Amino acid sequence: MPGIRTLAKQTLTYGVSSMIGKFINVLLVPLYTSYLTSVDDFGKVTVIFTITAFLNVIYTHGMETAFFNFSRNAVGKKEEKGVFSMAFRSVAYMSLLLSGLGLILAEPMAKLLDYSSHVLVIRCMFGMLFFDALASIPFGWLRKENKAVTYVVVKLSGILVNVVLNLILIPLWSWLYHKGIVQTDPQPYFLPIIFISNVISSFFVVLLLWRYIKENVRGWKKPPPYLTMLRYALPLILVGLSGIVNETIDRLFIKFMLPPQVADFEVGMYSAFYKISLVITLFVQSFRYAAEPFFFQQSKGEDATKVYARVMDYFVWVCGIILMLTIIFQSFIARLLIRNDAYFEDERGMQIVPILLMANVFLGVYYNLSIWYKLSNRTMLGGVTAVIGAALTIVLNYWWIPLYGFVGSAWATLVVYGFLALIGFIIGKKYYPVPYHYGHLILQGIFLLGISVVCFYQRPSDIVMILLFLGYLLLFFWTQRFLIFKKG
Repeated sequence: MPGIRTLAKQTLTYGVSSMIGKFINVLLVPLYTSYLTSVDDFGKVTVIFTITAFLNVIYTHGMETAFFNFSRNAVGKKEEKGVFSMAFRSVAYMSLLLSGLGLILAEPMAKLLDYSSHVLVIRCMFGMLFFDALASIPFGWLRKENKAVTYVVVKLSGILVNVVLNLILIPLWSWLYHKGIVQTDPQPYFLPIIFISNVISSFFVVLLLWRYIKENVRGWKKPPPYLTMLRYALPLILVGLSGIVNETIDRLFIKFMLPPQVADFEVGMYSAFYKISLVITLFVQSFRYAAEPFFFQQSKGEDATKVYARVMDYFVWVCGIILMLTIIFQSFIARLLIRNDAYFEDERGMQIVPILLMANVFLGVYYNLSIWYKLSNRTMLGGVTAVIGAALTIVLNYWWIPLYGFVGSAWATLVVYGFLALIGFIIGKKYYPVPYHYGHLILQGIFLLGISVVCFYQRPSDIVMILLFLGYLLLFFWTQRFLIFKKG
């Protein structure tokens, strides 16, 4: 189908910066695990970035998706600029307010987190949030206008600035100290360097986007009523916050529910081995980023729902391939990303990888299904569904972390994402029916889930895993040929 080819092209263009950027950022994992000599310090980095993820949802408050939705009905470029201006101003004013409060309250926040010696880090976090939020609507405009090259260049430029600053400042200072050229021990300054680098790179991105901001806030007319946009966008805060709860709240639960002497260690272990599911996470995130404008563009076509069904087929298939290959090469990938032997002394780290991989497959399915509330303008119902999933995440983590540590968080992630995918199928069938090939998807889901659970307890030999991988490929082609194509 032409629509699927369009989505594939968008994934390669709009999503390529996210994929390449994440791979570039992988360079920071061995850097952090090598120079942050304590696993606890890596856990602190994870906790602060987790808080950042929560706050970013409030900073942007659903306006990027609202921009996509309302701009598709705009007549002419000037009305599109009106939509852009309304969304951008809303984000800018909200960001200015929140970051101002954050800078004032940085010291109490640091004490609350038991990071009293890292007030500068908290202030940097609010600076990074401010600039990232300012860039969100201009990035959305680039995606909508199919300015893929510009989008990729700007995104990667910011990422490269961040990585280069980290790679230069941290190892260079450490080398100079050990050579006796400088006398100040750099270890206490490594955390501030990480976050200062992020602030500089985020500011640099805004500078690169400034011409597009100026172009679109001038000469606009007939913006949509702000309250109309806000009514559509605000429930997306629930969706966004619930998504962050599902993705990251487990780190905070581990931090605050386990004894202080092991909490940061457990957070660091969980976060480090979560990185091994990197490839499938990258694919899911890139697909999500490319799919949102694609689904809005396709919604007016006669065969839109058929396109969505075929997209789901191929999406799950690619996820399955990535899952199987990651499990086969799990040890190699782990040693490549994690350069500190202390992380491998606890065998639980390697055990959770298959469970987290399968959880991300379910997450991708949920993203596919989210079109039902975005295209039917039922964002409030979508928000309620997401909140239920977040509540389940909180309950399961509260229950399982004291019993099983970060392993309980991994299982909770799998259960919640599987639940959200199931609910998405059920509710979406009522409000925005799509003719998904249920038998085909269920067969693949059972196969992949079974592999993941088995590998959690005892990973089969490499030969068995390769045979299972080939069996999965045959399963897909058989179901495509005999269960789907025969139905037309």
